[in-house]
Amino acid sequence: MADELNASQSTLSPNFAPYVYDMLSRGQGLANLPFQEYTGQRFAGPSQLQSQAFTGLGSIQAPSYFQQGAGMLGGAGGSFTDPGTAQTFMSPYMQSVVDINKREAQRQADIAGTQRGAKFAQAGAFGGARQAIENAEADRNLQMQFGDIQAKGLQSAFDQAQKQYNAEQEARMRSGYGLSSLGLEGLKQQLGAGATQQQFEQQPLDFGYQQFQESMKYPYQQATFQQSLLQGLPLQARGFDEGQGILGSLMQGGLSGLALYNLLNKPGS
Repeated sequence: MADELNASQSTLSPNFAPYVYDMLSRGQGLANLPFQEYTGQRFAGPSQLQSQAFTGLGSIQAPSYFQQGAGMLGGAGGSFTDPGTAQTFMSPYMQSVVDINKREAQRQADIAGTQRGAKFAQAGAFGGARQAIENAEADRNLQMQFGDIQAKGLQSAFDQAQKQYNAEQEARMRSGYGLSSLGLEGLKQQLGAGATQQQFEQQPLDFGYQQFQESMKYPYQQATFQQSLLQGLPLQARGFDEGQGILGSLMQGGLSGLALYNLLNKPGS
């Protein structure tokens, strides 16, 4: 019985043997194929309209404005800390105001000096050492007051100049970007049209890649279709008796895994 079982397992119906061998040969060939890389272009680059819009955007960047702003300052430079810039924006009347405050301080000092002289005269000590000490102290205080007046005047003028500089810079910036905004709207529209143009250029690239994928699948689909034709066919040869037991059940519905193994390993195959 074992010999009959082995005989049935190692034989194939001569009517279908060439078809099965051809199918197996095709499958083995497909399994041994190397990976095939797609060499065509996959993605479209920036469209012509997009490239033009990008160039336009680059021409209105902030650095060009600041270079122009430095020239509009009459050579003062692009920063408030540049030499000469602060003096350009400081009020020319600053020193006059400082001098007025100094004169007022001097007047008050003179009044105080007169009062000190009258006090020492009444005391009979006019021109004495004590009066000289008080006059020296008063003069030192007056010089310190002059220095404070000058420093405060310069600081106030500096602060006002910086505010004026910043105000002019902001106004000039708004003006520059206000003018450029007229072109920005057009560039935005151009970018939108460029994106549409890019989509049209991408469509044939996507179609080409899809066709490549379909061509790669086609041989495998054909092999699968060919294998499906074996379903339900009596591929096994008749054994020595009608009771084939396990082998008969394995061969129902097509070529079984056990029969395929024996087929490939039969002597002379």
